[in-house]
Amino acid sequence: MIYSFLLPDIGEGVVEAEVLKWHVKPGDAVEEDQPLAEVMTDKATVTIPSPKRGRVTRLLWKEGEIARVHEPLVEIELADGAPQAAEVPIVRMPAPPPPPRTETRAAVAEVIERTARFAPGKALATPAVRALARKLGIDLQRVHGTGPDGRVRKEDVEAPGSASGTAPATPADDRIEVVPVRGLRRRIAEKMARSSRTAAHFTFVEQLDATELVALKARMARAAAPEGAKITFLPFVLKATVAALRKFPQLNASFDESRGEIHRKRWYDIGIAAATDQGLTVPVVRHVDRRSIVDLAREVERLGVESRAGRLRPEDVGDSTFTVTSLGALGGMFATPVLNHPEVGILGIHRIRPTPVVREGQVVIREVMYVSLTSDHRVVDGSEAAAFTYEFIRQLEDPSLLFLHSV
Repeated sequence: MIYSFLLPDIGEGVVEAEVLKWHVKPGDAVEEDQPLAEVMTDKATVTIPSPKRGRVTRLLWKEGEIARVHEPLVEIELADGAPQAAEVPIVRMPAPPPPPRTETRAAVAEVIERTARFAPGKALATPAVRALARKLGIDLQRVHGTGPDGRVRKEDVEAPGSASGTAPATPADDRIEVVPVRGLRRRIAEKMARSSRTAAHFTFVEQLDATELVALKARMARAAAPEGAKITFLPFVLKATVAALRKFPQLNASFDESRGEIHRKRWYDIGIAAATDQGLTVPVVRHVDRRSIVDLAREVERLGVESRAGRLRPEDVGDSTFTVTSLGALGGMFATPVLNHPEVGILGIHRIRPTPVVREGQVVIREVMYVSLTSDHRVVDGSEAAAFTYEFIRQLEDPSLLFLHSV
């Protein structure tokens, strides 16, 4: 029995993902939960595991191609004893054709356009048109489609691209190294460009006296060491972030431009912007408000290891409600983070340094860190952004407050 495995929903409105690498080939035997492929979303590299035990009969996409969510990714011949059709419906859907020859390209594009499904609110366009839009850095949502049913055609994309002068030219100079923008780097570029185009970025910066936090972190690190937990500053930062978000829920939200709605979230899944060799990823710590400092420390460490190894699971990315980015290891005084679209707030934390400050009329040395909050000014007023930042600072300057109302 052939089981058609669909690319799962990776979250946060993602409708397609680039197939970065296959771990199997036709004819290979696979076990349940064995890695099948790595795919690139706009936030991270995600490993897709096999849902069943059996033998791979067909790969529906080549490496580098853009696969669509809820459409076949791979076909598996189920092994004896595997669940039957009553438990695992076999879905037969139009499979993506192999790369077309020149003489059949138009015909295949027409078939893809007829069979492609688009999520509500998404621009209607063929994969070729979507690829062109990515190349030109154009958001299809902002392009008026002149095709049937409002479909965006190649000509529609080229018009704004030519007008803005964004079409890239291939350099002929052999002194220039041409590096194709692919995979996670392409996703980062698309995400950052969209964030810059759609949101009204506003950044507020303030100092935080982390002296008490440094002492508490050192004590807790010693206490947790026998349990094998590595305590860093990030668990405390996450707890303080949730405390501030509870008081200012407007920042724990997303902005739906198409509907003109602000969606306040009643849960706290915090994204952590993490640098990897492939680029910036944003794994998500789920249910921060329900976790202890030790539990958060273990989860942060796990996500960091999986991010650097490119082994994040689908449930590790997407659908965050707010994002924290740590720039401490790189130095600098402070930076202005770019919003993680469609969120309306991102908090930047920086290196803690011994700094002379005035306390009760005396110059003393304290452990000081800069905090920078970027928010979407369409949703968050400047006074609200400042108040959120000061609440976050209050929690960490007296870190005992973090344990009043949480585990």
